[in-house]
Amino acid sequence: MALFLPGKTRCAVCDEAVHSDQEPVMFPQGLFDTRSPLAGFDDAVAHYRCLSTTETGRRAVHELREFLDDRVAYVRSRNKL
Repeated sequence: MALFLPGKTRCAVCDEAVHSDQEPVMFPQGLFDTRSPLAGFDDAVAHYRCLSTTETGRRAVHELREFLDDRVAYVRSRNKL
């Protein structure tokens, strides 16, 4: 997951500092293919409000949610063993 230092980490969209109370979204390294239009979000932090303003940002959030849902499902399946 991206390193997030509140007030110091820059938003991958607007390049402004991201604070804890601004709904930061943190993307893990390796989530997006390097040739993908979403590659700029790889291992990055962004304001949710910035991501929600563009189709690319909304796609990145969608991909992150799918990734996290898959991880949760995997952990739940392992705990049933």
